[in-house]
Amino acid sequence: MKKPGTGISPRVLNDYELLFFPDGSESVYRVEDETYILREPSFIITRPGERHLYEYDTNQPTRHLFIHFGFERNPAMLPDLAILRQGGPSRVTGGSELALGMMKQILYLMYAVPDRMHQRCGTLLLAVLQEINGLIEDGPLASQTSPIPPQLVKALDYIEKHLEEPLSVETLAQTAGWTHEHFSRSFVKHLGRTPREAIIHKRVDRACQLLLHEERSVKEVAYAVGFADENYFSRVFKSVRGITATEYRRKHSNPIYKDLVPISDGDSLYPPNRILYNMWTP
Repeated sequence: MKKPGTGISPRVLNDYELLFFPDGSESVYRVEDETYILREPSFIITRPGERHLYEYDTNQPTRHLFIHFGFERNPAMLPDLAILRQGGPSRVTGGSELALGMMKQILYLMYAVPDRMHQRCGTLLLAVLQEINGLIEDGPLASQTSPIPPQLVKALDYIEKHLEEPLSVETLAQTAGWTHEHFSRSFVKHLGRTPREAIIHKRVDRACQLLLHEERSVKEVAYAVGFADENYFSRVFKSVRGITATEYRRKHSNPIYKDLVPISDGDSLYPPNRILYNMWTP
């Protein structure tokens, strides 16, 4: 996560760089003669030889994922995709949970299985590029997808900021400015789960971060994410993750997480950024 007002000075890369900015902000990406204000979630593709810079939002921290990759050893493996061609699109919006999920998995695998990462990560990255490129090709179709109404975004933000407090659907509906019934129907329609289910999953996600980043006891973690009863927390955690909180900490704890802090929005941990080269080399 970058501090407000920082950035990256003008530079030219010898490889490809793929970034994903998950949050809308006033951060700016400039490439050649084009300027993009990243007010919505965006994939950024910078190609070799393109002069570019970043100016991060001055009012809030900016977070992003990035991967560097190249085809120097086997240029024939370069996919014929618009986003990889010189002069191709530099920013792709519209969002893709699939591409984002695969991008996170690549970053995780580079630490979890470094001896076998190249083939798996190469295959995944090719799929990520295909998916992002598809957002361009399927533009008219993708635009038919209804965005999340701002009232629900406001309710989700309220959940994130008050996870440790008692939360009710009625309170969320009032925050959104809707009736209880309309809020609940709209929430399920746009987000695929009920408000109560969303609260539970957000609390478990935040608990996972605390278990990995901090040395609190399971009981302390339970209280920190809004559970008043440790036993209930344990049952809920296992029903969501399939293992107990103690087992989760033992299985996923890694020294590389010790210097990190939990992100504030309850999303799953973003693995550290890495640089990948020549992943498709036979």
